[in-house]
Amino acid sequence: MGQEKIRVGVIGPGRIAGMVHLPSLKLCPERCEVLAVASRTEEKARAFATQWGIPRLYSDWKALLAGPDIDAVVLCPPSGLTANMAKAAVAAGKHVLCEKPLGLTYADAREVEAAAVASARIHMVAFTFRFVPALRYLKRLVTEGHFGEIRHWRMSYFTDFMLDPATPVAWRNQRAQAGAGILADMGSHGIDFARYLLGDIVAVSGTSRLYVRDRPSAAGGALVPVDADDACAFAVEFASGAIGTFDFNRAVAGRGGTGRANYQCIEIHGTGGAAVYELIHPFELQISLGPAMTRTQQWARAEVPLDLRKYPGSPRNPLVDDPLLGYKLDQGVAFLRAVRGETQEYPTFHDGAEAQRVVDAVEEAVRERRWIDLRT
Repeated sequence: MGQEKIRVGVIGPGRIAGMVHLPSLKLCPERCEVLAVASRTEEKARAFATQWGIPRLYSDWKALLAGPDIDAVVLCPPSGLTANMAKAAVAAGKHVLCEKPLGLTYADAREVEAAAVASARIHMVAFTFRFVPALRYLKRLVTEGHFGEIRHWRMSYFTDFMLDPATPVAWRNQRAQAGAGILADMGSHGIDFARYLLGDIVAVSGTSRLYVRDRPSAAGGALVPVDADDACAFAVEFASGAIGTFDFNRAVAGRGGTGRANYQCIEIHGTGGAAVYELIHPFELQISLGPAMTRTQQWARAEVPLDLRKYPGSPRNPLVDDPLLGYKLDQGVAFLRAVRGETQEYPTFHDGAEAQRVVDAVEEAVRERRWIDLRT
């Protein structure tokens, strides 16, 4: 596209759309205008349209896609609906930014990827880890070789989101709508960033847990069976020769720093040094470089350079933004720049499909209690 405004529609006006995607698009009034929103219920669409000043609303997402004046769409539905919506969107000639996972299975995700590639439209998955300032800095340091050969990766994510058995059932608790539970929900973020940083994952082995098997309905009525896992731990081998582990649990108490138990950490260890990132410190890394520092257990606090504290072209001010939210707004900026042909640095549907490939392999490993080799 040229420099004219990109006309955007939003499908699925839920929490993530209101917290991240609309604020992100509203950052760039000179680049885009949000013309329409669609929800399964007209009431919800109307409330969202009123809140954000969106002129058109639909209770049928297909009607929104049929609009000839919509150039691009942001898809935020329950995971079970994403694949069909994304395929329909690219078939309608729209550029697409969609929430993860791209599909409930690798086969679904590959179909979506193939349709998007054939459409020649921009296709992007909302893998927000790629926009965290500290993780962008980590990517730069790894690329420049400061840690030598990376031999080990470790990621942990612990939250109390589903700790209370009285927490009402949501779509994330149902495999038919959410797929692989926390593995698909949060695991896909970590898997994508691990691939982005260290290359392809080629073998996996893991285990999972579901702690609460019945939850009250959203209306507070009878208990409803749930079947999407609350926890998953798995080991991986990378094509590079590195090995690693992932630990995810949404039903535990523990460290916070964000107003609730919500702890996230990534570590890498190489022949020349190591680095640690924590969610509660998005503008810094803990770094140990070289034999002298390693032997004396010295770790340095490395602040993220100013040029990495926001995505190129983002109008936000990272010095005053909420540090735990601001970086997420940059993904919308990246999407708009990609539609305009200004960048090719963003997570595509191929990345979404490859993340789902690993998710499927972990699920197979859990079921069969064995290592799964993705090279075969």
